[in-house]
Amino acid sequence: MTFIHTFLGISTFPKELQRLSLKFLSLQIIISGIYLSYAWISLYYLSVLDSFSSYGVIVAIGMLFGATLDVPLGILADRFGQRITFSGALFCLMIYYLGLILATNPIQLLFLEIIVGIHSALLSGSFIAWFMNSWEFITSKELESGISFRSIMGNLNFAKTLIVALITSIGGILLQQKSVLPQTVFLIQALIAALGVFLGIKLISTTKSHIHEYAQKMEENIVEDPSNSKLKSRILYVKKKYMAVIPFFVSFSLLAFTSVSFNTLIFPSLLYEISSPIGTFNQSQIEIQFATVSLILISITRGLSDFIFALASRLSGNITSFIHSPHKGLLAFYIVIYPFLSIVFLGIIIANFPQILKLNLIILVFIFRITLIGLAAGLYWQLYLDITSSEIRSSQESIFNTIYLISSVIGYGLLGIVLESFSFIGALIFLFFISLLGILFLLIAKNPNRHVIPQ
Repeated sequence: MTFIHTFLGISTFPKELQRLSLKFLSLQIIISGIYLSYAWISLYYLSVLDSFSSYGVIVAIGMLFGATLDVPLGILADRFGQRITFSGALFCLMIYYLGLILATNPIQLLFLEIIVGIHSALLSGSFIAWFMNSWEFITSKELESGISFRSIMGNLNFAKTLIVALITSIGGILLQQKSVLPQTVFLIQALIAALGVFLGIKLISTTKSHIHEYAQKMEENIVEDPSNSKLKSRILYVKKKYMAVIPFFVSFSLLAFTSVSFNTLIFPSLLYEISSPIGTFNQSQIEIQFATVSLILISITRGLSDFIFALASRLSGNITSFIHSPHKGLLAFYIVIYPFLSIVFLGIIIANFPQILKLNLIILVFIFRITLIGLAAGLYWQLYLDITSSEIRSSQESIFNTIYLISSVIGYGLLGIVLESFSFIGALIFLFFISLLGILFLLIAKNPNRHVIPQ
């Protein structure tokens, strides 16, 4: 256990924080079971759908369905605790992977994407909110000066992502074996999700005192100005506590869509097209052959990039310690990560390089991009902690997820059409403009005063 504490950088922490960090890491590892097929699951969808536009529509519908449940479930998590919602999210994930084993047509994939949407709505407002609230409660009790939240999130991301890198590579190696079908990997992930249901019930604590405290503080905030009617006070409260974070959430959502769509669809598809002997991404047909060198190359590349992301996350607290404003620091990082590197990728694709050189350059720039995202991770989590309020963090996080899902619904629908019509060059230009819009929202956002419930 001493080795684990040192590995996580928590050996000098109070015992309560050590236990909390270990719980959080355990649940992170379970959630990350999805990474066993993360590097190539989009290719599995494409092999069933045979269409980029169908892929975009199905993913968008699933996200839209989850968006409708996001805020109501977040409010319930604020009131009644995060244990039930987290365990329910992992249960949905278990059903999703069991369903993928049997899915053979677009209707079945659509139904499964709706289940993923429910999973997303349940997980939003439960997992991160539970950790942040527990962290604030313990540090306010035991530490006068506090501990750098930026560093602990970087350390935990480091440990979690090392494991993610390993299991991503394992997934690729398993799939490269002709005797192992993708469905076998999905079954393993379903079992991991089932374990997550059990651990969520066991590790996430919900106390009556927290529920009573939530109701009391909410009421105090609403009626703090006797001159206002109760309805007017509620409106002012919502405006003050929720509307202030909307520009941040819009920015994070647009940039997250840019990053996720690139990592999960554009990058693996691009590598597959360049390295596959059949090279079959064209206007009329999409053909994916599993158990090929291309698939193992994609998985190992993602595993390597996740490992580098882990190291960068571990260093993010120390390397960015001189940046006093996480808001300004993120702006600087994001300008390089998203629009600038999109132009670099575009240049590599357009240039008349030999295929092997083009492949190596794309992988190299992708790894550099992942490194910068890892170095910015601590700044992101510190800013997220600062702008959200502990008494309503679950519902605030749910609003964030709703905005992200709506952005992704529109984004994936458009991205599928762009890929179908203009291939990867058009897709990179599309993501370039989305990233510029996300950076603009972050630029105009104003950091609200942080509010933490006194314990």
